[in-house]
Amino acid sequence: MSNVRSGLLFSMLGKYMLRVVNLLSTVLIARLLTPTEIGTFAIASSFVMILTEVKLLGANSYLIRSDVLDEAKIRKAYGMTILMCWGISAALMLGSGSLATFFKHEDIQQVFFILALSFLLAPYISVPDALLARSYRFKEISIIELSAAPTQFVVTLALIYQGFSFYSLAWGQFSGMVCRFLLSLYFTRDTKIYRPKFSGLGEIARLGIFTSAANIVRRIHYSASDLVIGRQGTPGEVGVFSRGMGFIDFISQIVLDGVGGVAQPYMSELKRRGVDIAAAYIKTTALLCSLVWPILAVAGFAALPAIRLLFGDQWDQSAPIASVLAVWMLVKVVSFFSPQLLIAVGQESMMFKRDLSCFALLIVSLVFSYSYGLVAMGLAFLLNGVVEGLITLWMLHHSVQLPVGSFIRSLFKPALVATVCLAGCAGLDQLYPFAQGAPVAVFGLLAVSMPVVWLLTTKLLGLQIYTEVMKLIQAVLRRIKPAR
Repeated sequence: MSNVRSGLLFSMLGKYMLRVVNLLSTVLIARLLTPTEIGTFAIASSFVMILTEVKLLGANSYLIRSDVLDEAKIRKAYGMTILMCWGISAALMLGSGSLATFFKHEDIQQVFFILALSFLLAPYISVPDALLARSYRFKEISIIELSAAPTQFVVTLALIYQGFSFYSLAWGQFSGMVCRFLLSLYFTRDTKIYRPKFSGLGEIARLGIFTSAANIVRRIHYSASDLVIGRQGTPGEVGVFSRGMGFIDFISQIVLDGVGGVAQPYMSELKRRGVDIAAAYIKTTALLCSLVWPILAVAGFAALPAIRLLFGDQWDQSAPIASVLAVWMLVKVVSFFSPQLLIAVGQESMMFKRDLSCFALLIVSLVFSYSYGLVAMGLAFLLNGVVEGLITLWMLHHSVQLPVGSFIRSLFKPALVATVCLAGCAGLDQLYPFAQGAPVAVFGLLAVSMPVVWLLTTKLLGLQIYTEVMKLIQAVLRRIKPAR
């Protein structure tokens, strides 16, 4: 358990620091380039981003979940990623002119060409990343990402000042990939397996087809409202809804980003060791809900002052949307570990069918609910989350014999913690009304009081999350003391 706890610590710290670096770079670059320049790069990068979901075609998950890892499997993973990544790179280079014509913007032809170069390095980044994740070496993964992000920013900034306009963003992204490439090979230098194998790739391909397709569906899931509102409504409505969605997504991902990276190797290791994976799923989900549910409950209640603090008073209409979406995300968290569990037990096709059916339901619900207002569209997301949760419970009950009754009972105490925090938040609202108060003051009150309420409640209820948090704090303090 110590390696999992250490991996979780480094994963979460790395993700948080990376978010800070990315936020700072985004703010600065937005002041140096015009919206047109940034938008030009966004056209090419958004298209290429979809391709990143298929470039590995399951190679990472294949390595992480394998019962025994040998040279042949690593070589096959390199073979699959080289075929996919280099194939995508060649297609982008050859088709860059046609893509530029399709998007009616000739200047982005070179952007496509530059972005295609990154795919040449991707195999020797992704496979080492899987080897590191399998061994819970998230300290090294965090070092790689936290080295690449500043490298990308500095190169981008230098090229902007040299007058390279939106091309600076493309070359900056490539420089970050070069940094990842060099550090990834350095941290896995003990493996020394680089030669690809192109035979026997069917097992990886079968896994990759479903995992990649499911990832694409989940990525589009969050932008479905923009597509529907953009088609039926106005750009202003798109902006209002996206602000509410963006706020809840930011709040939830602060925690989920760090946890998600550890989940796949953890589930796969449990299966290799023959541990009761259903019991482990119940335990980890209860732990996660104990942490995330109170945060989402408070965020949903205090959405108005939070949105005013982040975006300004002009976005007040986003607050009720964010409150509904907070409940939606609260429901989704219950199924957060299900993709990793289904991949670990070889049920990735079942995962894809679930995601595809839920996505179809969401689109229909959003189209129908638009005429009732943007808050109703938020309720459509909530309905989709409930349906997804019920389907997930049914799937896990049949695939890993998950005891549904025990699973539901394990969520009672996390729900009580969230209720206590929500009640505390409502009490503060009575003493200092959030709608009339200064957003900074409201944030200060919540930041000081809510962690104390959460910590005391988890301790009184005897929840494991309290013990785990204390151990993480002690681990951080032990690492700080020698540095003094």
